[in-house]
Amino acid sequence: MNHKTDFANLIARRLQTAEQALDQALAEISLLTHDMTRHRAGARFAAQAGHQALVDVQAAAGALVEGRSRLVASHDRLARIARTLGIIVTAGGPLEGKDQPAGGATALALDA
Repeated sequence: MNHKTDFANLIARRLQTAEQALDQALAEISLLTHDMTRHRAGARFAAQAGHQALVDVQAAAGALVEGRSRLVASHDRLARIARTLGIIVTAGGPLEGKDQPAGGATALALDA
């Protein structure tokens, strides 16, 4: 294995870890939002109590989704660069081999 391949695999592992961390953070924010809304009345808080905090939590979720979009885009860009340079990335994670959009298009492109 050469230094280019070693570097590419290191970056692939770091990118996968970052993607998974963002997904986990988004899941936690979803649970937080659920608890803030579903259990508010049961705790006998008025709708106004904590409303601005809920707005802030949702803004944070939006920022994380934007960050996730940027990571997905960088993932696609780096994969194209690796193919162009003939570098074989072997840092497959537990979800590698997953279904990809047809024709090499990213989910971002499909949403546009």
